[in-house]
Amino acid sequence: MIVMARGKVRVIKTIEKAFTAFTERDIEYVSFSQLKDWINYNTKDGISSPRLASFLKKQPQFVMVEKLRRVGSNSTETFWAHGEPEEESFDLNGWVKVDNG
Repeated sequence: MIVMARGKVRVIKTIEKAFTAFTERDIEYVSFSQLKDWINYNTKDGISSPRLASFLKKQPQFVMVEKLRRVGSNSTETFWAHGEPEEESFDLNGWVKVDNG
């Protein structure tokens, strides 16, 4: 059994609560920006981008679905799912897939 610090458990539950809120609005894939904005709006202390990224990458229940780059710029956005995603791919106008390799 893995024992985690209380603070980490609290952050993970907050991230899961954010995914639940988006799922209730029929949004299966949530962008990193949407997650960060939801957490910062709905919690007292919010979360920094590096800390959120660390939790998303290290926890197995959060799965990166796509990494996209805006056409004509270096701006990238990652899309995440809670658990295994149902569909393999999705379409966003003005974005292109980025190779993770």
